[in-house]
Amino acid sequence: MSEPLDLLSHFPPVSDQDWEELIPEDLDWRPIEGLTVRPYYRRGKSTPNHIFKHREWLIRADVEMKDAVRAQLAGADALGFNLPKEKTKLPEDLPIGTIPLFFSGKGATPKLLETLRMRAASKGYAPEELRGSVDISSEYPVCQILDMAKGTRLWTLCISLEPWHEQGATHVQELACALAQLSDLLAEAGSSFATEHLYFTVPVGERYLLDIARLRALRVGAAAVLDAYRVQSQKVNIIGVPSRRYESALDPETHLIRQTLQCVAAILGGCDVVAAPDSDLGLQMQQLMRHEGRLGVAADVAAGAWIIEHMTDALGAASWQLFQQVEQAGGLDRSWDWIEKQIQHARNQRKAAVLSGAEAVVGVNTYLSPEIPDVAPYPNSLAAPLEAIRLRAKALTKKPRVEVRGEHDPWLRRLLSLCSCDIQTQSVNILITKTPTGFTAQNTRGEQASLTSGDPLHLAADQLFRLLDSDAA
Repeated sequence: MSEPLDLLSHFPPVSDQDWEELIPEDLDWRPIEGLTVRPYYRRGKSTPNHIFKHREWLIRADVEMKDAVRAQLAGADALGFNLPKEKTKLPEDLPIGTIPLFFSGKGATPKLLETLRMRAASKGYAPEELRGSVDISSEYPVCQILDMAKGTRLWTLCISLEPWHEQGATHVQELACALAQLSDLLAEAGSSFATEHLYFTVPVGERYLLDIARLRALRVGAAAVLDAYRVQSQKVNIIGVPSRRYESALDPETHLIRQTLQCVAAILGGCDVVAAPDSDLGLQMQQLMRHEGRLGVAADVAAGAWIIEHMTDALGAASWQLFQQVEQAGGLDRSWDWIEKQIQHARNQRKAAVLSGAEAVVGVNTYLSPEIPDVAPYPNSLAAPLEAIRLRAKALTKKPRVEVRGEHDPWLRRLLSLCSCDIQTQSVNILITKTPTGFTAQNTRGEQASLTSGDPLHLAADQLFRLLDSDAA
């Protein structure tokens, strides 16, 4: 019988230094949010770490109460309701006790929780059959919020990363703030803290690999904080929701694809619940991931992926360091002023990159759909200023006819696309000429405007529209 072929014995190990000396021109180091990301990863850089054990997740359809039964029949595992005000009466057909129900908003009150208890009892369901969440306001003492949920499987104490995310925080800043808030809650509650009623709401954005790593790092960091306070149960419940920071209202198909990636990141990152976008397609999207993509076939499938492990470790270390600074300053409330300044700085940097086109965002500043629907941009999205330009271009009676002389770079192409310009060589409204510092735009009256490559696209578009308006006057 022949000996098994051992190919590895014929190829000696190669060090990182050997690789990097061999292919220096192919190494492109691209930092993301201040974290060093290597252009390649090899075995041994990080140790595989299985952070969570559950395989399945709940698909939550966020709907209005009148659509609850329809969403349940369509295959939702759970239902989410945003209540802008307190409801005095719940619909009779609301499936209380049969599937998890998640309530948020100003209407998520202790009175609502008591109503759910009474309705469940009237239908013959025991309190422990109540599942989901009631996001009770943090105005109540922590111990009281936890006591309200006793006997049920409802989550009532929420740490939401959404406010920091909407303000423009980096992944590190979001994690550090979440850990600091958890520490504050534990300090207030003392030994009576129960993690079975605690949950995190995490917006999952456009940075696919980093979002997977952030979710994993959150579990590790939260477990470390709970351990420091000697909390026996260290179960961490996480709800993943699609981020609206880059929502492109004028490119809904593109945004649906973006939400697909967000959902995959939430699932691979280990979310217990993943909210479906506001459409039947969003629900079907997750059903495809479960039944055809088989994403629930194994737990923590990202474990062992070297770049994910590296990012998890890097995010965990950086956020823990910032969290320690917050703790030394007296907690989240006392240190909020300087944290807010850091978040504002991060937002300004990212906003400038998006508005100038330095950071490509599909459907926002590049690869735009030619068909523009009649909808209002989401006001908190970084896309809003650029979408206002696109709506302004749509209102024109005719597309601007533009001739470009000389080489035009990606920045100019994005500008002309935003303004719905038609590139022509005859009978043009605007002539654009390359200059050493950028471009000069001139209308048929001879009026000119200087365009500097890399400037905010919406401000450059204002100059083009000014020339067009003057032409039409």
